[in-house]
Amino acid sequence: MDRRVFLAGTGIASGLAALGWSVVPVGAEGLVAARRYRVGAATVHVLSDGFIPIGPDLLSGVTPEEFATLLDKAHITSETHPSAVNAFLVEIGDRRILIDAGTGEIFGPTLGKLPSVMSALGVDPTTIDTVVFTHLHGDHIGGTVSPAGNPYVNATLRVASADIDFWTSEEIQAQAPDEFKAAFDLARAALGGFGDRIEPFGSEETTIAPGLTTVALPGHTVGHTGLMLESDGDVLLIAADIVHVPAVQLAMPAVAIGFDTDQDMARQTRIKTMDMVAADRLMMGGSHIALPGLGYLETDGDGYRWTPARHQYG
Repeated sequence: MDRRVFLAGTGIASGLAALGWSVVPVGAEGLVAARRYRVGAATVHVLSDGFIPIGPDLLSGVTPEEFATLLDKAHITSETHPSAVNAFLVEIGDRRILIDAGTGEIFGPTLGKLPSVMSALGVDPTTIDTVVFTHLHGDHIGGTVSPAGNPYVNATLRVASADIDFWTSEEIQAQAPDEFKAAFDLARAALGGFGDRIEPFGSEETTIAPGLTTVALPGHTVGHTGLMLESDGDVLLIAADIVHVPAVQLAMPAVAIGFDTDQDMARQTRIKTMDMVAADRLMMGGSHIALPGLGYLETDGDGYRWTPARHQYG
């Protein structure tokens, strides 16, 4: 198997919360945030786990000079792109669905903020009835693997069967470079933390909760999945890892990242999905799009322009 398959496959609360904006102190490293939006009768909280610094060495299809120019255009002054890591809490009636679980303790100091954010918002992990893994990469599942065990003790796990089959395959793991074998072990550990509370889904549309359905977005991983939320005429597509480095990949959507299992398919899926979002004027959420993490796309030459979702007053 091509080594590229495994490149990194293996990153003031109370008053403001009432307005949908929460700023949560997290240790000496400063502030992280959460945003709340109404989507019809549903409520969506975008929860920050922190950020991953990504440089041009992890990307293909862009030169270091182009990378630096695009970061400068986006007013990013660092040499790397601070790519957000978001989870999404969807509340529908009495249902609480957590889409992805952050990194936990497995990555660096810029990550692992999700438990503190949830605590500051008063969200008890035991009240989550469903966890959805959009895919089985560490920055989406690490929060369920810790010395204390999986905190979502009452939740059913929903995850694509294709990703389960891939990341639990001893044959595929054996073909992976040694430095990436641990990613398979992590996936098995995350799955194991749910015991018999796992309900896989296939590539066809699957209902997770009323108005919340899966959308197959393969390429980044074999079972990479988005979630479509439709309620009272409002629509939101949570597109997970459709982009990782927005300042670059919105302007140059053919740029791929080494985390992609199949870079060609990931490119096709990204462009097809973003074309649909722009044409249909959908609100979109992204796991690696800076807070508020939700917004809108418009075509802009050969790429796209991003407009963050406006704040919802009252």
